[in-house]
Amino acid sequence: MPEQPQTIENLMKVTLTIQAAEASVVDGSGAPFVFIYGVGPSGITPFEKALHGKGVGDRIRLDVNPSTLCETVGHLELPLGKPSGIMAPVSLQVTVVDVARAQDREVVKAMAAGGSCSDCGCGCGGH
Repeated sequence: MPEQPQTIENLMKVTLTIQAAEASVVDGSGAPFVFIYGVGPSGITPFEKALHGKGVGDRIRLDVNPSTLCETVGHLELPLGKPSGIMAPVSLQVTVVDVARAQDREVVKAMAAGGSCSDCGCGCGGH
């Protein structure tokens, strides 16, 4: 029996490409971003909710109000902004590149990294 493709759910290691969706043609390139889904200190973020159930090759466009970026991406704000260079986007084009079960050590590392914010309480590590 063929193996079912993985979809994004709790404790999955998710690899995405992310770029600003301002261009008229999205070329599929973009900054790579890898994270463990569902380990944030305040629960699932709206960014993560938009990805839930998606699989490899799926694309979403996520419109983000710059004033609510921290609340939308939560603990992922700084890790997301560093590789992409996008800190306060209006829209993101997100493509799922890979979904795999995260190893226990990856989950523990992600949980430890996500709880370090002292500024806004979102777990982003500070602004």
